[in-house]
Amino acid sequence: MSRDSFKNVGQVITWWVGRIEQNRSVSESYRRTMGSLVRKHVVPALGAVPLKRLNRAAVDDKLVWPMQQTHSPHTVHKAVQGLQHALALAVKQGRIEANPLAAVSWRDFWTGKLAPRPAGLLPVDVPELMESLCAAFERQPVGGMLALMMLAHGTRIGETCQARWQHISLSERVWIIPAQNTKTDQELVVPLTVQAVALLDRYRQLQHPARHGSPWLFAGQGGQPLSANQAFSLFREISRRQWKSHDLRKLARTVWAEIGIDYLVGELLLNHSMGKLAGTYIKTTVSDLRREALEKWHGWLDERGFVGAHLLKSGETVSSTNAVDA
Repeated sequence: MSRDSFKNVGQVITWWVGRIEQNRSVSESYRRTMGSLVRKHVVPALGAVPLKRLNRAAVDDKLVWPMQQTHSPHTVHKAVQGLQHALALAVKQGRIEANPLAAVSWRDFWTGKLAPRPAGLLPVDVPELMESLCAAFERQPVGGMLALMMLAHGTRIGETCQARWQHISLSERVWIIPAQNTKTDQELVVPLTVQAVALLDRYRQLQHPARHGSPWLFAGQGGQPLSANQAFSLFREISRRQWKSHDLRKLARTVWAEIGIDYLVGELLLNHSMGKLAGTYIKTTVSDLRREALEKWHGWLDERGFVGAHLLKSGETVSSTNAVDA
Protein backbone atom coordinates (compact mmCIF):
# COMPACT_ATOMS: atom_id res chain seq x y z
CA MET A 1 0.00 0.00 0.00
CA SER A 2 1.43 3.39 -0.98
CA ARG A 3 1.98 6.32 1.34
CA ASP A 4 -0.98 8.18 -0.14
CA SER A 5 -3.36 5.29 0.56
CA PHE A 6 -3.77 6.12 4.26
CA LYS A 7 -6.03 9.12 4.67
CA ASN A 8 -7.61 8.49 8.07
CA VAL A 9 -6.94 6.73 11.35
CA GLY A 10 -9.21 3.79 10.55
CA GLN A 11 -7.16 2.82 7.51
CA VAL A 12 -3.93 2.79 9.52
CA ILE A 13 -5.49 0.77 12.34
CA THR A 14 -7.04 -1.77 9.96
CA TRP A 15 -3.70 -2.27 8.23
CA TRP A 16 -1.86 -2.63 11.54
CA VAL A 17 -4.35 -5.12 13.02
CA GLY A 18 -4.07 -7.25 9.91
CA ARG A 19 -0.31 -7.39 10.43
CA ILE A 20 -0.30 -8.28 14.13
CA GLU A 21 -2.92 -10.96 13.63
CA GLN A 22 -0.47 -12.74 11.33
CA ASN A 23 2.62 -11.98 13.41
CA ARG A 24 3.71 -15.22 15.08
CA SER A 25 6.45 -13.46 17.03
CA VAL A 26 3.84 -12.12 19.47
CA SER A 27 1.56 -14.23 21.61
CA GLU A 28 -1.86 -15.36 20.49
CA SER A 29 -3.29 -13.65 23.56
CA TYR A 30 -1.80 -10.30 22.51
CA ARG A 31 -3.02 -10.66 18.94
CA ARG A 32 -6.53 -11.49 20.07
CA THR A 33 -6.72 -8.86 22.83
CA MET A 34 -5.26 -5.99 20.86
CA GLY A 35 -7.24 -6.78 17.72
CA SER A 36 -10.50 -6.81 19.66
CA LEU A 37 -9.62 -3.67 21.60
CA VAL A 38 -8.80 -1.43 18.66
CA ARG A 39 -11.72 -2.70 16.57
CA LYS A 40 -14.25 -2.14 19.33
CA HIS A 41 -12.94 1.17 20.62
CA VAL A 42 -10.26 2.92 18.58
CA VAL A 43 -11.82 2.49 15.13
CA PRO A 44 -15.36 3.57 16.16
CA ALA A 45 -13.98 6.56 18.05
CA LEU A 46 -11.25 7.78 15.71
CA GLY A 47 -11.53 5.78 12.49
CA ALA A 48 -13.06 8.59 10.44
CA VAL A 49 -10.63 11.25 11.70
CA PRO A 50 -8.24 12.39 8.93
CA LEU A 51 -4.62 11.82 9.87
CA LYS A 52 -3.84 15.50 9.42
CA ARG A 53 -6.46 16.34 12.07
CA LEU A 54 -5.40 13.73 14.61
CA ASN A 55 -3.93 15.36 17.69
CA ARG A 56 -3.86 15.10 21.48
CA ALA A 57 -7.21 16.81 21.90
CA ALA A 58 -8.96 14.54 19.39
CA VAL A 59 -7.67 11.43 21.14
CA ASP A 60 -8.76 12.74 24.52
CA ASP A 61 -12.20 13.96 23.40
CA LYS A 62 -13.16 11.00 21.22
CA LEU A 63 -11.36 8.03 22.79
CA VAL A 64 -9.81 8.49 26.23
CA TRP A 65 -12.47 10.54 27.99
CA PRO A 66 -15.51 8.56 26.81
CA MET A 67 -13.77 5.21 27.27
CA GLN A 68 -12.60 5.87 30.81
CA GLN A 69 -16.22 6.31 31.85
CA THR A 70 -16.84 2.59 31.37
CA HIS A 71 -13.40 0.92 31.36
CA SER A 72 -10.41 0.72 33.66
CA PRO A 73 -7.37 2.97 33.12
CA HIS A 74 -5.39 -0.15 32.16
CA THR A 75 -7.78 -0.90 29.31
CA VAL A 76 -7.82 2.70 28.07
CA HIS A 77 -4.03 2.79 28.25
CA LYS A 78 -3.78 -0.35 26.12
CA ALA A 79 -6.15 1.13 23.53
CA VAL A 80 -4.00 4.26 23.27
CA GLN A 81 -0.89 2.09 23.01
CA GLY A 82 -2.42 0.22 20.09
CA LEU A 83 -3.11 3.49 18.29
CA GLN A 84 0.43 4.73 18.91
CA HIS A 85 2.02 1.46 17.81
CA ALA A 86 0.03 1.51 14.59
CA LEU A 87 1.08 5.06 13.75
CA ALA A 88 4.71 4.45 14.68
CA LEU A 89 4.96 1.39 12.44
CA ALA A 90 3.24 3.17 9.56
CA VAL A 91 5.82 5.96 9.76
CA LYS A 92 8.70 3.53 10.09
CA GLN A 93 7.64 1.80 6.90
CA GLY A 94 7.08 5.04 5.05
CA ARG A 95 3.34 4.49 4.71
CA ILE A 96 2.47 7.89 6.20
CA GLU A 97 4.47 11.12 6.16
CA ALA A 98 4.60 11.69 9.93
CA ASN A 99 3.20 10.41 13.20
CA PRO A 100 0.75 13.04 14.48
CA LEU A 101 1.01 11.58 17.99
CA ALA A 102 4.80 11.29 18.10
CA ALA A 103 5.06 13.78 20.96
CA VAL A 104 2.02 12.47 22.84
CA SER A 105 2.31 10.13 25.83
CA TRP A 106 -0.11 8.49 28.23
CA ARG A 107 0.84 11.12 30.80
CA ASP A 108 -0.95 13.66 28.65
CA PHE A 109 -4.21 11.91 29.48
CA TRP A 110 -3.65 10.31 32.86
CA THR A 111 -1.67 11.97 35.64
CA GLY A 112 -2.08 9.31 38.31
CA LYS A 113 -0.19 6.05 38.56
CA LEU A 114 -1.64 2.93 37.02
CA ALA A 115 -2.23 0.81 40.08
CA PRO A 116 -1.54 -2.91 39.75
CA ARG A 117 -4.59 -4.90 38.82
CA PRO A 118 -6.23 -6.24 41.98
CA ALA A 119 -5.55 -9.89 42.63
CA GLY A 120 -8.47 -12.13 41.79
CA LEU A 121 -7.27 -14.74 44.30
CA LEU A 122 -5.80 -14.29 47.77
CA PRO A 123 -4.07 -16.83 50.03
CA VAL A 124 -7.18 -16.95 52.22
CA ASP A 125 -9.15 -18.15 49.18
CA VAL A 126 -7.01 -21.26 48.65
CA PRO A 127 -9.10 -23.83 50.60
CA GLU A 128 -12.22 -22.95 48.63
CA LEU A 129 -10.19 -22.73 45.42
CA MET A 130 -8.68 -26.18 45.93
CA GLU A 131 -12.11 -27.66 46.56
CA SER A 132 -13.31 -26.12 43.31
CA LEU A 133 -10.28 -27.30 41.31
CA CYS A 134 -10.45 -30.83 42.68
CA ALA A 135 -14.12 -31.03 41.70
CA ALA A 136 -13.30 -29.66 38.24
CA PHE A 137 -10.49 -32.21 37.89
CA GLU A 138 -12.94 -35.06 38.42
CA ARG A 139 -15.65 -33.52 36.23
CA GLN A 140 -13.52 -32.05 33.45
CA PRO A 141 -9.98 -33.50 33.71
CA VAL A 142 -8.41 -31.30 31.02
CA GLY A 143 -9.59 -27.99 32.45
CA GLY A 144 -9.05 -29.04 36.04
CA MET A 145 -5.55 -30.33 35.34
CA LEU A 146 -4.61 -27.19 33.42
CA ALA A 147 -5.55 -25.03 36.42
CA LEU A 148 -3.88 -27.36 38.93
CA MET A 149 -0.61 -27.48 36.97
CA MET A 150 -0.54 -23.70 36.62
CA LEU A 151 -1.19 -23.18 40.32
CA ALA A 152 1.26 -25.88 41.39
CA HIS A 153 4.12 -24.54 39.26
CA GLY A 154 3.33 -20.88 38.60
CA THR A 155 3.46 -21.37 34.84
CA ARG A 156 1.83 -19.20 32.21
CA ILE A 157 -1.26 -20.40 30.37
CA GLY A 158 0.35 -20.38 26.92
CA GLU A 159 3.40 -22.41 27.88
CA THR A 160 1.29 -24.82 29.92
CA CYS A 161 -1.15 -25.48 27.08
CA GLN A 162 1.77 -26.36 24.79
CA ALA A 163 3.04 -29.13 27.07
CA ARG A 164 3.63 -32.52 25.46
CA TRP A 165 3.95 -35.82 27.26
CA GLN A 166 7.45 -36.13 25.83
CA HIS A 167 8.40 -32.97 27.76
CA ILE A 168 7.69 -34.77 31.03
CA SER A 169 9.89 -37.40 32.64
CA LEU A 170 8.29 -39.01 35.65
CA SER A 171 11.41 -41.06 36.30
CA GLU A 172 13.62 -37.92 36.31
CA ARG A 173 10.80 -35.94 37.88
CA VAL A 174 11.08 -32.93 35.59
CA TRP A 175 8.88 -31.08 33.18
CA ILE A 176 10.83 -29.31 30.44
CA ILE A 177 9.20 -26.31 28.80
CA PRO A 178 11.11 -25.66 25.54
CA ALA A 179 12.43 -22.17 24.87
CA GLN A 180 10.10 -21.69 21.88
CA ASN A 181 7.10 -22.16 24.18
CA THR A 182 8.12 -19.57 26.77
CA LYS A 183 7.58 -15.84 26.84
CA THR A 184 11.25 -15.20 27.61
CA ASP A 185 12.60 -17.61 24.95
CA GLN A 186 14.44 -19.38 27.77
CA GLU A 187 13.99 -23.09 28.42
CA LEU A 188 12.39 -23.79 31.79
CA VAL A 189 13.08 -27.02 33.68
CA VAL A 190 10.36 -27.51 36.29
CA PRO A 191 11.07 -29.99 39.09
CA LEU A 192 8.18 -32.38 39.75
CA THR A 193 7.33 -33.20 43.35
CA VAL A 194 5.78 -36.51 44.37
CA GLN A 195 2.43 -34.72 44.44
CA ALA A 196 2.88 -33.56 40.84
CA VAL A 197 3.95 -37.04 39.71
CA ALA A 198 0.91 -38.59 41.38
CA LEU A 199 -1.33 -35.92 39.88
CA LEU A 200 -0.02 -36.63 36.39
CA ASP A 201 -0.55 -40.34 36.89
CA ARG A 202 -4.15 -39.77 37.99
CA TYR A 203 -4.69 -37.43 35.06
CA ARG A 204 -3.70 -40.10 32.58
CA GLN A 205 -6.20 -42.45 34.17
CA LEU A 206 -9.00 -39.87 34.13
CA GLN A 207 -8.46 -38.73 30.54
CA HIS A 208 -11.09 -39.55 27.96
CA PRO A 209 -10.03 -42.63 25.95
CA ALA A 210 -10.12 -40.63 22.73
CA ARG A 211 -7.25 -38.46 24.02
CA HIS A 212 -4.98 -41.25 25.23
CA GLY A 213 -3.02 -41.35 21.97
CA SER A 214 -2.46 -37.60 21.76
CA PRO A 215 1.09 -36.30 22.29
CA TRP A 216 -0.34 -33.20 23.98
CA LEU A 217 -0.81 -33.06 27.72
CA PHE A 218 -3.89 -30.88 27.32
CA ALA A 219 -5.58 -32.27 24.26
CA GLY A 220 -8.87 -30.95 23.00
CA GLN A 221 -11.21 -32.59 20.55
CA GLY A 222 -9.37 -34.40 17.79
CA GLY A 223 -6.29 -34.76 19.97
CA GLN A 224 -4.95 -31.28 19.16
CA PRO A 225 -3.64 -28.92 21.88
CA LEU A 226 -6.09 -26.55 23.45
CA SER A 227 -6.32 -23.21 21.69
CA ALA A 228 -6.14 -20.04 23.77
CA ASN A 229 -9.88 -19.52 23.31
CA GLN A 230 -10.64 -23.05 24.50
CA ALA A 231 -8.37 -22.65 27.52
CA PHE A 232 -9.90 -19.32 28.50
CA SER A 233 -13.37 -20.80 28.08
CA LEU A 234 -12.46 -23.60 30.50
CA PHE A 235 -11.21 -21.07 33.02
CA ARG A 236 -14.36 -19.00 32.77
CA GLU A 237 -16.37 -22.12 33.56
CA ILE A 238 -14.16 -23.25 36.45
CA SER A 239 -13.81 -19.79 38.00
CA ARG A 240 -17.39 -18.70 37.33
CA ARG A 241 -15.75 -15.51 36.04
CA GLN A 242 -14.48 -14.63 39.52
CA TRP A 243 -10.80 -14.90 38.64
CA LYS A 244 -8.57 -15.33 35.61
CA SER A 245 -5.88 -17.83 34.69
CA HIS A 246 -3.06 -15.39 35.47
CA ASP A 247 -4.40 -15.01 39.01
CA LEU A 248 -3.15 -18.55 39.73
CA ARG A 249 0.40 -17.47 38.88
CA LYS A 250 0.07 -14.31 40.95
CA LEU A 251 -1.33 -16.30 43.86
CA ALA A 252 1.60 -18.72 43.75
CA ARG A 253 4.09 -15.84 43.78
CA THR A 254 2.34 -14.20 46.72
CA VAL A 255 2.35 -17.32 48.85
CA TRP A 256 5.94 -18.16 47.95
CA ALA A 257 6.99 -14.87 49.52
CA GLU A 258 4.84 -15.49 52.59
CA ILE A 259 6.25 -18.97 53.26
CA GLY A 260 9.84 -17.84 52.90
CA ILE A 261 10.83 -19.00 49.42
CA ASP A 262 13.87 -17.04 48.28
CA TYR A 263 13.10 -14.20 45.88
CA LEU A 264 15.59 -15.32 43.21
CA VAL A 265 14.35 -18.90 43.41
CA GLY A 266 10.82 -17.60 42.87
CA GLU A 267 11.94 -15.57 39.87
CA LEU A 268 13.55 -18.65 38.34
CA LEU A 269 10.45 -20.75 38.90
CA LEU A 270 8.38 -18.07 37.17
CA ASN A 271 10.97 -17.93 34.36
CA HIS A 272 11.25 -14.18 34.57
CA SER A 273 13.96 -12.66 32.41
CA MET A 274 17.14 -12.07 34.44
CA GLY A 275 19.69 -11.33 31.77
CA LYS A 276 21.60 -13.97 29.84
CA LEU A 277 24.73 -14.19 31.99
CA ALA A 278 22.98 -14.01 35.37
CA GLY A 279 20.24 -16.40 34.29
CA THR A 280 22.70 -19.02 33.02
CA TYR A 281 24.87 -18.87 36.13
CA ILE A 282 22.03 -18.93 38.64
CA LYS A 283 20.08 -21.69 36.90
CA THR A 284 23.04 -24.02 37.17
CA THR A 285 23.51 -23.38 40.88
CA VAL A 286 20.02 -23.51 42.42
CA SER A 287 18.38 -26.57 40.90
CA ASP A 288 17.97 -28.22 44.30
CA LEU A 289 16.63 -25.01 45.79
CA ARG A 290 13.91 -24.85 43.17
CA ARG A 291 12.85 -28.40 43.94
CA GLU A 292 12.84 -27.69 47.68
CA ALA A 293 10.76 -24.58 47.07
CA LEU A 294 8.11 -26.49 45.15
CA GLU A 295 8.05 -29.22 47.79
CA LYS A 296 7.42 -26.57 50.42
CA TRP A 297 4.72 -24.96 48.25
CA HIS A 298 2.97 -28.24 47.54
CA GLY A 299 3.08 -29.13 51.22
CA TRP A 300 1.36 -25.82 51.94
CA LEU A 301 -1.25 -26.61 49.29
CA ASP A 302 -1.76 -30.10 50.74
CA GLU A 303 -2.83 -28.54 54.01
CA ARG A 304 -5.53 -26.68 52.08
CA GLY A 305 -6.92 -29.45 49.91
CA PHE A 306 -4.38 -30.29 47.18
CA VAL A 307 -4.35 -33.87 48.43
CA GLY A 308 -7.88 -34.19 47.07
CA ALA A 309 -6.43 -34.06 43.57
CA HIS A 310 -3.33 -36.25 43.80
CA LEU A 311 -4.68 -38.57 46.56
CA LEU A 312 -1.32 -39.29 48.19
CA LYS A 313 -1.20 -39.89 51.93
CA SER A 314 0.83 -37.52 54.07
CA GLY A 315 3.70 -39.99 54.55
CA GLU A 316 4.14 -40.29 50.79
CA THR A 317 4.73 -36.59 50.19
CA VAL A 318 7.78 -35.94 52.35
CA SER A 319 10.34 -35.75 49.55
CA SER A 320 10.18 -36.10 45.81
CA THR A 321 13.47 -38.01 45.94
CA ASN A 322 11.48 -40.97 47.22
CA ALA A 323 8.97 -40.98 44.36
CA VAL A 324 8.38 -44.19 42.51
CA ASP A 325 9.76 -44.20 38.97
CA ALA A 326 7.16 -44.22 36.19
